[in-house]
Amino acid sequence: MFSPTVAGSIMLAGGIIPGFVVYWLRTEPQGIVVRWFRFAMLCGMAWSVSFGLIALVDTPPLRLAITNVFIIAVPSASIATFAFAYEFTFREPIPRPYLLLFVPVGLLFVLSWFNPAELIYTVENPYQTGEIMVPADPGSVRFVIGVIASPLLVVMAAGLAIGETLRATTRLRRLQAGSVLLLITAAMVPGLIKVFELVPLYFDPTPIGWSVAGLLVGVTIKRFDLFRLSPNSLRRVVDALGDPVVVINSEGIVSDANDAATDVFTLTLGMTVEELRAANPPLRTVLDGSDTQVELSTAKTERVFDYRELPVPQGYGTTGRILYFSDITEQATTAEILQAKTDRLDAFASRVSHDLQGPITVAASHVKIAHRVEDPTDALDEIETALQRAETLIEDILAMARSGQQPDRESLSLEAVAHEAWAMVATADASLVVSADARLSADAQQLSRLFENLFRNSVEHGGAAVTVRVGTTPDGFYVADDGVGVPADKQGTIFDERVSYDADGTGYGLAIVRDIAAAHDWTITVTDSESGGARFEITGVDFETAGFAATPDDRGQAAE
Repeated sequence: MFSPTVAGSIMLAGGIIPGFVVYWLRTEPQGIVVRWFRFAMLCGMAWSVSFGLIALVDTPPLRLAITNVFIIAVPSASIATFAFAYEFTFREPIPRPYLLLFVPVGLLFVLSWFNPAELIYTVENPYQTGEIMVPADPGSVRFVIGVIASPLLVVMAAGLAIGETLRATTRLRRLQAGSVLLLITAAMVPGLIKVFELVPLYFDPTPIGWSVAGLLVGVTIKRFDLFRLSPNSLRRVVDALGDPVVVINSEGIVSDANDAATDVFTLTLGMTVEELRAANPPLRTVLDGSDTQVELSTAKTERVFDYRELPVPQGYGTTGRILYFSDITEQATTAEILQAKTDRLDAFASRVSHDLQGPITVAASHVKIAHRVEDPTDALDEIETALQRAETLIEDILAMARSGQQPDRESLSLEAVAHEAWAMVATADASLVVSADARLSADAQQLSRLFENLFRNSVEHGGAAVTVRVGTTPDGFYVADDGVGVPADKQGTIFDERVSYDADGTGYGLAIVRDIAAAHDWTITVTDSESGGARFEITGVDFETAGFAATPDDRGQAAE
């Protein structure tokens, strides 16, 4: 057929291709799959070059030294091929225990130099043999590793590639799996030719076929990013992102998703975009292009995501999409707080300009009157009254602006805050009875203002000798009095801003109470008390401790 010299030259030339592939891919991200492919190519280069030198070298000791390299290049290439197929199929690094397969290969290399009990080479003195291939008959360790274990690993790798080809739901994934299968088949077929001795003993076509197929796969990796989308380095980067990422291939099918996406969305690989939309209703607006933000409930929390869609080339002229959801919950919350502050400032300016206009106009009118009359006493009294009303309005408007602010919570005693608030109100002969105490988390200043306004409302509308009671309910507390109560037709509007059923009222007192309750996530309603007066109930309160009896102020007498 051809001489050992020709065969050796061909084998040496065959080592150039895998060496070039290893060097060519040096700049590629060395993630899973690619790193094992490069190592397999390196082993193929060692296989081809060492076999070529064996055919060309005439000195037995040097030939044996080269053979010692050759006999570990073959099983190492097989191990790398299986690892390459495993990581491609399962999209994750191969388990570390797999690396133990290199232990017998290392022992084979060490023992080959000494050949104890003819374990490696089945000749007495392999350093003096005249045969081109140093014999290793059945029963030797080299035969078991090189002729039995190595092909078995390659067959298993082919099985993984075939299985992935059959399972693939996208054209791109089938092309990927087909490329892997081509690479493995290119090594298996020439290997069978060698096993059945269809070529001379001093020639091995296996690394030649391996090198040619490896070059084709290397071109697809370099030119078409064959494994870039999934499962190699980009897949690892996507997994490391804390934000959800979903990959849609050119056929509109979910081909990949990171852990953050599977935690947030209901999805499975292989589903269509329509199925993704149906399984996750909140995504409909962003997937349809009508919105760029989506709110999702996850782990009992509300999260806001900014949605972006990015095209990504997937090779072979196809283009997929990456759906990227950036968590902007913190920014959205900050924006809501700033907007709320802006709204309060706008409302404050509007109230000041609107509500102070009345008393200012009255005061200005009476100033003119005072200048014209001989006795300005009455006019001055009216001016004083107008200024007092302006002062009251300013105080109420400021309180209104502050009532909607985020509460600065601390642990408070309901009874203690109620008594402190009572002391701040002109109560005349009115009395306060606190029937139960509780500890709750609230803003001390705002809670005190809530009680002050409710107490002031009871005293102003219930009479100078009204009795006010404070107590707890299963989910909150109440303030009730024995005054005239609130007519049923007015209970629906009593908390509205600028609504007052008193000629001297500003219309802010109970509106402030409503806003303070809302800022604490509480709800306030008004009903009739048992004695026929008004009963204000605040619900939605989370008590730290509640329901234990408190001693009424002065044993049930009027609080001072």
